Amino acid sequence: MTASPVRRLCLAALAILLGLLLRAAPVAAQAEPGMVLSTADYVYGQTMRFKLAAADVGQIESITLFFRVGVSPDAYSVDVPLGDAAVAAGAPLEVSYALDLTQTRLPPFSPVTYWWRIERAGGEALLVPEQVVSYVDDQFTWNQLVETDEAGGGSVRIHWTGEGEGLGRQAADLVFEMLPRLSRLVPLDRILPFDVYLYPSTADLGAALRLAGREYQPGQTYPDLGVILTTVVNLETADAELRDGLARGLADLLLYQAVGQAAYTLPPWLGRGLAGMVRGQTDPVLDNTLRSALSSETTLPLAELCAGAAVDTDLAAAQSEALLSYIAATYGEAAVRELLTAFAGGADCETAVRAATQLTPGQLDAAWLRSLRGGEPGRNVAEMAVWGVLLMAGFGFAALLLLRPRRK
Repeated sequence: MTASPVRRLCLAALAILLGLLLRAAPVAAQAEPGMVLSTADYVYGQTMRFKLAAADVGQIESITLFFRVGVSPDAYSVDVPLGDAAVAAGAPLEVSYALDLTQTRLPPFSPVTYWWRIERAGGEALLVPEQVVSYVDDQFTWNQLVETDEAGGGSVRIHWTGEGEGLGRQAADLVFEMLPRLSRLVPLDRILPFDVYLYPSTADLGAALRLAGREYQPGQTYPDLGVILTTVVNLETADAELRDGLARGLADLLLYQAVGQAAYTLPPWLGRGLAGMVRGQTDPVLDNTLRSALSSETTLPLAELCAGAAVDTDLAAAQSEALLSYIAATYGEAAVRELLTAFAGGADCETAVRAATQLTPGQLDAAWLRSLRGGEPGRNVAEMAVWGVLLMAGFGFAALLLLRPRRK
């Protein structure tokens, strides 16, 4: 059957229209800008410079730089002067903006996201896509090891100085030894990727933080930076240094990931207790300090720790680790999570402890002390038995001497 004249005319018109649309598509693509190049570099603690080069983008009226720091949603904007640069249509253009880091203190070890907006005469604004520059301490040449735990332990980037991979591998192994236990104790659904920086001395770490406007205290952690900063001063004692620094850094970092800014309102003994539980080694100094306090009955009341007292003594640190370990062993790891959640939600000591253990702080304190002193009678009995055996042996030896026949 043949098509009618009207139908043939409609088909011909449709074909012409499709042809025009297909030929118009490349013209729109060619109207895009010819070249735009955006870069950023910095001198740590001094200046960060953003640069933009563009050509064949039309006549430019203004350029605005935007940047934001870390995961903050807040963005800063700067109108970048064009100066004497040519702004005629199609002319190449280069502009830059220097951010004075001695006045604007960027958080160290954080990503800085930046982008540009180019206003053009008689046309739509041109947005240059976002880019990221990592603002890290450039005083050292950092080695890097990236490890990912497929079982859910997160992705970790280890950075260290010096030659060889031994230190980086040792740190990575310890991190993934501690993370599984810690992730069961902290109310956290997913561990976000993070970095670990191992400095060769406390002086170097302190200098890096001071250049970024942070006061440094040995043993202090900086979870809001999304990194763990610690030191390995002596390779021969690296295991002990890493265990202590990584345990405390991981505990505070995961608490921050779990509850955000509320982590800073938690009683400090909780973070120290978590660190002690995952460190994997007994601290002999803390152990002896706790034994002495038990003997002299000078332990700290739980209510005092809950009140937010700083963990700045060996006794406070020893009790923090021992008490939280007791709660986990007696009431389960879920009780530790419940305790952290209650404190993060603003509960007082009485409410938080009851929610986790069904006891008052005083009752929990007494139960914990009984558990520690419960082993003392056993030790005393054992010691008395040893001394009894030695005493009997002494009497027996004396008797043999008396009964031995004398020579005539």
